[in-house]
Amino acid sequence: MSIFHPVQAICGQCGHTNEVQRTASVNADRRPDLRAAILDGSFQQQDCAQCGTVLRIPPHLTYLDMARKQWFMIDSAERINGFEALEDSARQTWDRAFGSRATPHARRMGEGMTSRLVLGWPALREKLIAFELGLDDVALEMCKLGVLRDMDSPPLADQTELRLVQGNAQALVMAWHELATERVLEAVEVPRSRYDEIIDHPDDWAELRAQFDGALLIDWRRLMFATA
Repeated sequence: MSIFHPVQAICGQCGHTNEVQRTASVNADRRPDLRAAILDGSFQQQDCAQCGTVLRIPPHLTYLDMARKQWFMIDSAERINGFEALEDSARQTWDRAFGSRATPHARRMGEGMTSRLVLGWPALREKLIAFELGLDDVALEMCKLGVLRDMDSPPLADQTELRLVQGNAQALVMAWHELATERVLEAVEVPRSRYDEIIDHPDDWAELRAQFDGALLIDWRRLMFATA
């Protein structure tokens, strides 16, 4: 079931208070239109009733796609600082829904399912794109680190993030976004062979991959914000 509830959102442009429907959960099997809206960037967007400014409240929801074996807990991109507590909460929620604390029937449903903590709308869109392309998301984060290493002056800051926005058999297109506005600052095209090399030579990346073992937040920024 996809669940919505009304909340108030204040327009940052004119100060008008708008009532918006905030999503608490998305069931992509029953509402494929919501998955499509996430992919095209229109999900949870609404124009301010007074000035027309596009509003998009930060995410706070769960996402379920049984057909694709995907379960995500999604929260604001700003919460990367102190993500460990959020990751623990996501793990407990997963355990109650499909994991060790779920009913036997639910545990069977959860077998083979990918569970993730995702921070921000661009990150959620990235997950859907990456898995649709058959990418391993840990290897994708390692590929991003390679991109960072090779850029002369990447727009790297606490308030920016690098996200996959499209891809095919030849190339992966990534874009730098502002966390607060989702505005694209810069795009970079990466040969797909860069990602394939990580998959084909796992021993070269074993030490780095080990830092993601058991993690629900598969995001290179966890290496920057980890408290331990």
